[in-house]
Amino acid sequence: MRAAQRALAAEGFVCVPGLWGRELADGLAAEASACRPHARIPANGPRTPVTARRRGTPAANGPLLARLHLGLTGTARALSGRLLVPTFAAYGYYEGDDAVYLHTDTAQCDLTLLTTACGEVGPLHVHPELAGRTMAELGSLESDPSWDRASGTPVRYPATGIVALAGHRIPHHRPGRPAPGLNAVAALCYRALY
Repeated sequence: MRAAQRALAAEGFVCVPGLWGRELADGLAAEASACRPHARIPANGPRTPVTARRRGTPAANGPLLARLHLGLTGTARALSGRLLVPTFAAYGYYEGDDAVYLHTDTAQCDLTLLTTACGEVGPLHVHPELAGRTMAELGSLESDPSWDRASGTPVRYPATGIVALAGHRIPHHRPGRPAPGLNAVAALCYRALY
């Protein structure tokens, strides 16, 4: 865990595989699938100001995800070296494509843990070099047709683990590719008490 903590501190993200077994992964997939009919586009959250709008990402939650969220609090604290508390967790659903605008997470996400819940999405592209940019600046990049959507460091979600990301500080996006069927990413957010 020490190497992962150093990587998170240095780069703002780290991949931590093997945190749980296949049974939990299957349980998350089943719950994410069952919760899809109840998913709604959140009223608040990060909104990148862009010239062309895509629909929002529907989100839902469930009891297994809530237990995992609470259960990973110790891991989140160990990785960050900070006294973190859980704020919210949700399944985000991608149907048709898996694109995500360039953005930073809300202030409730000092640390964001991400994993694939069901289906398969492409890698998240993280941009430590853009840390400190405003949402307006990120929106300008996202709206610029000459911006390289393949830029950033691609990070794949492990099947039985997480990508830990300083989500409020490090901009990230997913370029987008066709994503047939039901695909969901679980996002678990934590904030520092001080």
